[in-house]
Amino acid sequence: MLRSSLLALGALAVAPTLAIAQQPGVSLSPFVTFLPDADGSPLAGLSLAITGGSLSLRASSHMSMRDRPTTRSLSTSMRPWGADADAVAYLESYNYNQHVLFAPYVFAGLSTAAVDSGTYRLMRQGWSYGGGLMSPLGSAFGAFGEIRWRMSQYVLPNSESALPAKREMRLGVSFRVGGGGTATEVVHLLSSTDIGSLATPSTNRAASRVISTAENYVGTPYRRGGTSPNSGFDAPGFVRFVFSMLGVNLPRLSRDQARVGDRVRPDLNSLSPGDLVMFQDDGGINHVAIYVGRARIIHSSETGGGVREDDLNSDRGRWFLDHIAAARRVVPDARGLLLDLARGFPSDLPSGADGPDHAPRVPRRPR
Repeated sequence: MLRSSLLALGALAVAPTLAIAQQPGVSLSPFVTFLPDADGSPLAGLSLAITGGSLSLRASSHMSMRDRPTTRSLSTSMRPWGADADAVAYLESYNYNQHVLFAPYVFAGLSTAAVDSGTYRLMRQGWSYGGGLMSPLGSAFGAFGEIRWRMSQYVLPNSESALPAKREMRLGVSFRVGGGGTATEVVHLLSSTDIGSLATPSTNRAASRVISTAENYVGTPYRRGGTSPNSGFDAPGFVRFVFSMLGVNLPRLSRDQARVGDRVRPDLNSLSPGDLVMFQDDGGINHVAIYVGRARIIHSSETGGGVREDDLNSDRGRWFLDHIAAARRVVPDARGLLLDLARGFPSDLPSGADGPDHAPRVPRRPR
């Protein structure tokens, strides 16, 4: 039983390194820990997390904010402190109107706890587990709260030799110090299933068909609400038309297209040709493009004059790169059957639907 629990913890600790290698990010989190079973004195601490994919590695330490007397009859005081090394797994985030409200997570890891006094130090090693919620606050900050059960031995909580687990509650704030992205983007990253490396030969063939079909309509003018090459396209209308030519029926709006297919991490290292890339502006997702590869997208852009390719590394393309909010992978049915992904979504264009993008405008060529 002990061996199986240690193996499980080891697997949790190793798995994040795969995600970290893809999209590293670093965050610092000051926090306060409360011990309901103690005298009420909180412990202050700091954690450092390296995140990527849906997993992260986190190291933290904490210390009592004041000395505590050992007994009423003795003047000797003690100061508890501890340290933890956790593997954290983020679950599906909860959104409202394309904004992340919070993301739940669970964690498990190794821990040490100690009590220092003027004459001795008492230390215990064990492991701990728990769960919490993280919520973005503004552009680069987040707030979190979690509850932890701390075991003082390397045994399962229900084993006969296990001492009762000690409960802790932790509140804190988190801010990014590396790896890029706002707190909202970090939550989208952590709560996304990364399928960037799961492309198959059939997927690649389908992507080639999507891109070649889209390239046939380069130069078609932009028209808000447009859905055909005769009258012009808006961004979701163009994407929907291209996929309809391959037997895939997509929802009408960009924000609804961001909810179908398979989720892909919205960064260039994870995108594959043929993926849909969604962009956020004016408080929500309102633009969509097809990823071509080599940091290029094809889309119907009002500021670009219609259907065109844009290099995300150009001055204009960096606007889109800074506004990426989501990415999806939609693969046409291998048997050529109609794949209807629009069920349950509005088919008519509602008022206040997708408007033009606000990227730097492409200069008009003189006639």
